[in-house]
Amino acid sequence: METLAQDLVPFDENLEANYYTTKKGELPLWDHPFLKGSKVLPKKYYPITNLERAVEHLSRGLIDENDFMILKVLGDAICANENQLRRYLEPKLSHSQTSTRLDRMRRYGFVDRWKVRIRGQEETVKPPAPYSLGMAGFKLLKHYYNSEFFMDANRWDALGIGGIKRYVSVNELRCTMIEMRILKQWKWNPVIANHHKNHRPLGVGLVETPQGNVNFIMDRVQSTQDFIGYFKDRLYNWKKIYERYGELPISEFPDHPSYVILFASTLSVANQLHKELMLDTYPFPIWVCVEEDLLESGFNTSFYIPTSEKLKRIQIDF
Repeated sequence: METLAQDLVPFDENLEANYYTTKKGELPLWDHPFLKGSKVLPKKYYPITNLERAVEHLSRGLIDENDFMILKVLGDAICANENQLRRYLEPKLSHSQTSTRLDRMRRYGFVDRWKVRIRGQEETVKPPAPYSLGMAGFKLLKHYYNSEFFMDANRWDALGIGGIKRYVSVNELRCTMIEMRILKQWKWNPVIANHHKNHRPLGVGLVETPQGNVNFIMDRVQSTQDFIGYFKDRLYNWKKIYERYGELPISEFPDHPSYVILFASTLSVANQLHKELMLDTYPFPIWVCVEEDLLESGFNTSFYIPTSEKLKRIQIDF
């Protein structure tokens, strides 16, 4: 796995609030309180805004099969940074080929590129740019894969940087599992217990392990939001479902043992979550995956299980 040094930012002691830093005293990029971002349009911009012209571009070969593959991978990821897209596509395209094609498709609105910076550190911290589907890309994919979900480009105006960082951060974990060839199925925001009023996790993955297949019910811990209230409501809802069914049924997923995976940027925010919500008291298994450990030492040693005293780091064998 390619570790990104840009994902960790030195902690500024002049910050007034008490933030959840890493073990090294750094603030993770995708959970930074001063993170800002905006869509950046190319200098030569000729956006396609209707389905007919998007399909015409494909039928005339102005975008080819590899371009369409990039669009599908990006659509399935919802929002991923350039490094992640390169890794997703590495078996088929070189890194430079992926970047060149993304840049060309920007001109016609098939993809949108975002500029993400930390306020006050614009010239020193320059992470890989996130990408999302543009107007033309959304229309084209929705035409050919009508039953599947793709994020409408217009929705990013409301989701903003909060949505960008949630999807980019979870795509790091998703991308890692795909590189390890253990992720066999994935769905964003699936329905739990066949009822749309139940709280949905950010994503669910079917993961292959030496002991058999399991379902990872995953959500992101954002320290810059009310993460205690967010997970208090979710876990209470899932507890009631578990008490009724004896499991957490997930629409469109096989009936495998399920683990709730809380993906936290730092161990400090994970410890606070456990302290407030006593994660060991829920009837279903909860694991915490810590992003700083994922980037530092890899997937297998990035997990913790809650005990009555603390979060205990474990090593898993995949």
